[in-house]
Order: sequence, then structure tokens, then C-alpha cells
Amino acid sequence: MKKFLAMTLTAVLAAGVLAGCGSSDSGDANGGNANGGDSADTTYSWKMALNSTEGDNAYDMGAAFKEKIEEISGGQITVELYGGGSLGTTSEVLEGMSYGVADLMVESIGTLSTFSPLANIDAMPYVYSGYDHFMSVWNSELGDEMKTTIGEAAGFKLLGATFRGPRIVSATKEMSTIDDFKGFKLRAPNLEIYLETWNWMGAAPTPIAVTETYTALQQGTVEGQENPMADSLNYAFDEVCKYWIKTNHVYSANVVIMDDDYFNSLPAEIQAMVEEAADYASQTISESQLDKEAAAEAELIEKGCTIIEVDQDAFAAHFDGFAEEKFPDLADWVNRIKEADTAA
Repeated sequence: MKKFLAMTLTAVLAAGVLAGCGSSDSGDANGGNANGGDSADTTYSWKMALNSTEGDNAYDMGAAFKEKIEEISGGQITVELYGGGSLGTTSEVLEGMSYGVADLMVESIGTLSTFSPLANIDAMPYVYSGYDHFMSVWNSELGDEMKTTIGEAAGFKLLGATFRGPRIVSATKEMSTIDDFKGFKLRAPNLEIYLETWNWMGAAPTPIAVTETYTALQQGTVEGQENPMADSLNYAFDEVCKYWIKTNHVYSANVVIMDDDYFNSLPAEIQAMVEEAADYASQTISESQLDKEAAAEAELIEKGCTIIEVDQDAFAAHFDGFAEEKFPDLADWVNRIKEADTAA
């Protein structure tokens, strides 16, 4: 359940309670839906919280959602983007969304792990064989089931699912085998599943804020980091990491997040527009992400970095039994995802 941020969000939440979740320019305080108002006469002005800025996968998904929903609603719905974390941290926005801190947010499914353990599936290593497998899962009944299960536990409606690019390792030294990772000092997100993943590899994961990682690489505090290739290039890690190892260990998804109670209070036609816009944004940005990844790799090669292909089958086999031992509640989900790979 979402917790009330009593100290840090009091003023914002109070305003949200007075205005109602989501603002409308006509109709009743609930958007003119549940109490018999004419939804066709109600306009909606929504705030979307984004941690990133233009060019980032999540931000671009939000921008595509805004473009599409304003188009198909004929201006009945408008969305204002608040980038760079200007509405608060991820946890502040998620915990205060039902009180009006934001109406929408775009973030990775994994950020909901504090609300639902199933959200850890977003960072489970070697469950997808590639882009086609990832997209087929998240555009299937299985993908809908995972979003519904996570969303209901967290109190959110999860919409769409955008491919972010596979996470790879950029390093200060050349590596290509599992044995090469033993003792490797790697910056990793401070999340249990990421730390357990690299411990399983025999590496030495070190939680460091991504904004501090460049300096840590310069100083030798860590020898590498892992993120999607295009994201890593945006952080200029090519200046301190000359070896880029295509481990492709995690495929995660960004989703549009809305308070579940508010979504359910909307008229059916407005809900349909939200779903259509989220699906459009997911497909559009997923396809463009493939182009971004290819362009990033070409740029890295031009800058003199070495791209290293690894034996994907060997790395995947190394993680046999990982879910069963470390995250047994996710083991059945992992197996269902793997079984959905029609190319296997």
C-alpha cells in the first residue's frame, strides 16, 4: 500500500486533496464521470512526472504519450511534462500520486519492487533471448497479467511497456568470459536483485549513484558499470571505459503509471484513450530504441572503444537455478517468460 508522506509532501498533498486527483476544467470534481456528468464536456489537464530529460527512453515515452493522447482526444486531454525529477523523487511521486503530486509517471517496472516483489522480474537476468521475445511477452496476456498483478499490489494502473535496450557492461579492462568477472569491481544499482546477480557471477558489486559513477571509474573505485548502451554513452562513460561487453543480461521495461483508483474513476472512453496512447508510445519508442542502440554502437567504435561479443548461451546457462535459489517466488514467472520464446 502507498504510504502518506506526512513531512515532505504536506503542502502538495493538501492542494491535491482540495483539487481532486487529476484536474478538469469543467464537469464535477471527479472529472464528470462517476456522478453523472457529461464526460464529453469535461477537459482533463494532467501532470506527468519524469526523472529524465529529452533523449532518455522514459522521457521520450512520456512525450509520445502526450502527443498521442492530445491528438486522439481532440484536446480534451492535455498533458504537461515535468522532467528532471522536478516533482520529486520516484518514491515521493509514487507515494503521493493518489494525493495529486502527479497524475502520471513513466518509470521502469522495477521501481515498484518496494510495493510488489513481482516487480523484481524487471531485473531478472537472462529471461529474454532478445528484442522480439521481450516485445512478444509484454504485448501478450502474460505481460498484461504481470502488469495487473504488480499494479494491484501497488495501487497503480500500469500501461504499455517500452523496450529500454539490453543492459551491458562498460569496463576499464577487456573481459569476455564468466571467469573474467570474478572479483570485478562493478557499479550496480542499490537493489537486491542487481547485487545478487553480480554476486552470482563472482563479481564485487558496489552500489554507487549513477551520477557519481564517472568519477568512481576515473579513480579506480570501480572497474566498470552496467546500463543500456545508449544510456551509458549519454553519461560519457566512453571517456573512462574503453571496453563495452555485450552481456545483454537484463531487458527491462518502462511503463506509464497512473493511480489505480483515479484511472478506474475515469469514463470508459477516457480510459480507452489512455490505453491507446500508452500502447502507441510503447511501440514507437521501442522501435526507435533499436535505432538508438545501433547508432550508439557505431559511435563507440568511431571513438575507438572495443565492442566485445560474449557467448550468450554460456552466460545464460550460468544463471540456471538463480531464480529458484535467490527469488523462489519469481521462479514460475521466469519459466513462463522463457516458455513464451517462440524462437527457442
